[in-house]
Amino acid sequence: MRRSEYEKLVQSLNSWESGLARLGECIVQFQRIEDALSVCISAMVGRSRKVGEIITTEMSFRSRVATFGALFAHSLKSTTLPDDISELISRLHWAEQQRNTLVHSLWDASESKPDTIRREKKSIRKSNLATAEEHFTPDDLDDLNRLFEGIVTDLFFLTSEHLPKTEKRLL
Repeated sequence: MRRSEYEKLVQSLNSWESGLARLGECIVQFQRIEDALSVCISAMVGRSRKVGEIITTEMSFRSRVATFGALFAHSLKSTTLPDDISELISRLHWAEQQRNTLVHSLWDASESKPDTIRREKKSIRKSNLATAEEHFTPDDLDDLNRLFEGIVTDLFFLTSEHLPKTEKRLL
């Protein structure tokens, strides 16, 4: 094996190892988003976190987001949500799409682009098998992790900002 091929293979394996760690971090961070939604729902319902867990445990993420929005509007006694909350709800839906992309894909090391990891998704399009392929660097996944983390922060901050009575229940 040539030295350049060996170096490329080592780089590919290093990216794979680093990428897997970042994928795991993104998935864990998404779980924190789900938990934050449950905490915010509990706070708006006015009950303990335990009650919030009971209410939200069997809910899909989409249902949690819808419940969060409906309770928020109800708490504000308004039919429309503030712009920053509407934008946050859009980001929550985006985060779910990103999580689905992470979880429902085949990931592998990439020898052709050794500084990345390869994501492959197979689907049926017009009765034919289609394969989509993307490459992500570990830094790309770090960026996604930070965006997820920002959503958690914004959930707590914006809920307490718009609904000050919930602040103590968010802690």
